[in-house]
Amino acid sequence: MPGDLFIAIEGASFDGHDFVDEAFRRGAVAICAERRIAGSFDIPIVVDPSVAARVGAIAGRFYDQPSARMFCIGVTGTNGKTSIAHHCAALMERTGFMGTIGWGNIENLRPSLLTTENAITVHKRLRCLVSMQQRSVAMEVSSHALDQNRVADVLFDMAVFSNLSRDHIDYHGSMDEYALAKQRLFEFGGLTAAVINADELFGRELISRLRARGLTCVTYGTTQETDVSWIVESYTRDGIYGKWYTKWGEADFDLPVIGHFSVSNVAAALGVALHRGYELSEINDLLNHLPKVPGRMEIYRVDGKPAVVVDYAHTPEALSLALSATRTHLGGRLICVFGCGGDRDQGKRQMMGAAVADQADMAIVTADNPRSEKVDVINEQIVEGFGNWDAYRLIPDRGAAVYEALQSASSDDVVLIAGKGHETTQEINGEKKIFDDRDFVKNVLGLTE
Repeated sequence: MPGDLFIAIEGASFDGHDFVDEAFRRGAVAICAERRIAGSFDIPIVVDPSVAARVGAIAGRFYDQPSARMFCIGVTGTNGKTSIAHHCAALMERTGFMGTIGWGNIENLRPSLLTTENAITVHKRLRCLVSMQQRSVAMEVSSHALDQNRVADVLFDMAVFSNLSRDHIDYHGSMDEYALAKQRLFEFGGLTAAVINADELFGRELISRLRARGLTCVTYGTTQETDVSWIVESYTRDGIYGKWYTKWGEADFDLPVIGHFSVSNVAAALGVALHRGYELSEINDLLNHLPKVPGRMEIYRVDGKPAVVVDYAHTPEALSLALSATRTHLGGRLICVFGCGGDRDQGKRQMMGAAVADQADMAIVTADNPRSEKVDVINEQIVEGFGNWDAYRLIPDRGAAVYEALQSASSDDVVLIAGKGHETTQEINGEKKIFDDRDFVKNVLGLTE
C-alpha cells in the first residue's frame, strides 16, 4: 500500500525479493532486503542480511511496543498449549488469547492461520488486544515460531512449559533440536517467572537451569514437592473430582475436563494465576466452571446412540492419552477414527498406529490433512504400526469414515475422532475444503437445529 515499508525476505516457498518491483509500483516508500536488489528505485533501500531476525523489532516499534503494555504469558510444549493458554484467559481478568484456535477474547475468537503467526501479525494483534483494553495475553508459542523469530521483540513476562514428545522432527531434524527450540522461550531477557511441568524430565532439567540463573520457577506435577499438585479421587462421564495441594493453600475440585492430562493443563494455568496474586479461594469456582476449549476432548451424547469424543490429538503421545482418557471416563467398546497429516513427520505414523492398536477395540484409518501426499500411502504407513492387530478398516474419505463409525457403533460404544479437533477445513492437494469433525458429528447425531 502507498506509504508502506516493504521487507524482502527469502522464504521456504516464495522469495520476497521477486516482488520488489510490484511493491514499488504499489507505493512502497522504502525497502529493506536481505541482499542487493537489481534495478533503479528512487526510494531508500536498506540491505541487511539479518533482516529476517529483525522483523519483530521493526513490527514492535511500528505498533508502539504493545507487549510492553500488557502482562505477556508465553506457553510452549508439544501438547496442551491451547488448553493452558485458554484456561489462563478464562481465569484471569481482561486476558486475551492468541493461538491455534484463534485470537482475541475467548468468548469471541477471531480465526488464526497458524499456532503462532508471523512477527508482524503477532505485534499487530497484540496492538489490537491493547485497544480492546486487555491487561494480559496468554499466547501459544510454537517451536517453529521460536526458530523463525516470529515472537522476536515480544516482551514476555512469564513462560510456561507443558511437555515434550515427538513432533515436527521433519522440521527440526531431531528431538534434541526440537527441545532446544522450545527452550528459547525461557531465554527471553524480561522474564520474571516460569511455570514448568516437573513431571517431565525436560521440565526438571529446565527448572535446574533457570533457577541457577536466578529465575523464579513455579512447578506443577503429581508429586506434592511441586508448588501445584493434585490427587484425583474419581472420574465421571463429565469430569474429574479431586483436590489441589498448592503452596498457596488446598481446595477440592470438580473439573469439567476429560483425562488426567487435562488436570495437568489446568494446574499450569492455576500456577500462573496463583503466582500473579489471585487467591485460590477466589478462582476455584472459575476452575470448576471452565469454558470448554474448542476441539479438545469435546463430548457429544444422544440417548440411544454412541458417545462421541472429538479431539485434536495428532502426536503419538497425545493420541495415546486421548484414547486412555476416553476409556477411563466413558467405558464401552472404543472405536478410533484417525489419520496422519501429509508433508509432515512420517516417523510418527507407525507410532500412532501402535498407540491405537494398543488401546482401541477397533479403528477406522482415514484422511487427516493429506496435503500433497496420497492418503493411501499415509495410511499404509500407519497400518505398519498395527503389527498383527487386524481390527481396523481403511476408509480414505473422512466424512465416510466418521459416518461409518457412528452408524456401526452401538449405544454402549464410544467413538474417538482424533486429529483435527477445532479445524473447519481439510487440506487436500493444495485446496482447503470445508470439513469440521464437530459439525459432521452433530449432524449425524441429530444435534443440529
